[in-house]
Amino acid sequence: MSLTESHPVLRMQAWRELRAAPAVVFDALVDPEKHMEWLAPPGSWGAVESTVDLRVGGVWESRFSPTPSTRVHDVQTYVAIEPHHRLITDLVSEATVDGKPAPALRSRIEITLAPTVWGTYMSVEQTGFPSAEMRDFFETEVWQRGFDRLEAFLARRG
Repeated sequence: MSLTESHPVLRMQAWRELRAAPAVVFDALVDPEKHMEWLAPPGSWGAVESTVDLRVGGVWESRFSPTPSTRVHDVQTYVAIEPHHRLITDLVSEATVDGKPAPALRSRIEITLAPTVWGTYMSVEQTGFPSAEMRDFFETEVWQRGFDRLEAFLARRG
């Protein structure tokens, strides 16, 4: 008999083809100045604070408001960095929605960039969700809105 219970690992995958070279997409993902332009939607609530220590063991810390009623504080520790190809981070995310704390999230994010004829195929795998509802929210809302903002930023940069 074992006291250890096995729990399924909740994961999600999302992807998008972006019309920019992998080096340009990678730079947008790791440059705090660029985060100011794309991490939160345009508008008065979209203020972004971002710092990056781009090395394995270094931290990307960001604070932003994806909606007027939501404030997010993410701390991502770099686990692997392959410039223009792959980033792996361990995320600790805290948020407030309508002034109330949301459950904290601890997860791993792996981003892979691959060149295509049109630009870059960006895929994201995120694991460690505490519930299927949170996983589904990240898959259908969080990452899709993030891709939309990143895509718009890259289009403006031409």
